Amino acid sequence: MARRTLFPCRHRGCSALVRISGFCDEHAADAIGWKRSHLRGSRRERGYGPEWDRLRSLILKRDRHLCQCCDCVNTARVLPATEVDHRIPKSEGGTDAPDNLCAINSDCHKRKTAKESARARARAKP
Repeated sequence: MARRTLFPCRHRGCSALVRISGFCDEHAADAIGWKRSHLRGSRRERGYGPEWDRLRSLILKRDRHLCQCCDCVNTARVLPATEVDHRIPKSEGGTDAPDNLCAINSDCHKRKTAKESARARARAKP
């Protein structure tokens, strides 16, 4: 029986060979672009425990459960908010202070997070 050709790992700079075209075990998380959950830590370890739940509830009440994202505020759009977001992301030096938090609609949050992720990826490129 013929042996399958080995392929190089698709992670830049990795010389590991794999049987299936893609990533080696070490870089498997690159295939989906997210870190494995056991590498990220638990919800509480990342700072989103019971204290965050209380703060989240306060922010939603303060903002009357209405989306406060820049797009909605600038266009006077009224959307129900179910999530709380950091205006300045924690990864860029933001804090959990109430003035850095706002209620946000789920779709707006996804859009904002995608922009922030693209910025982070652009900064990380050599």
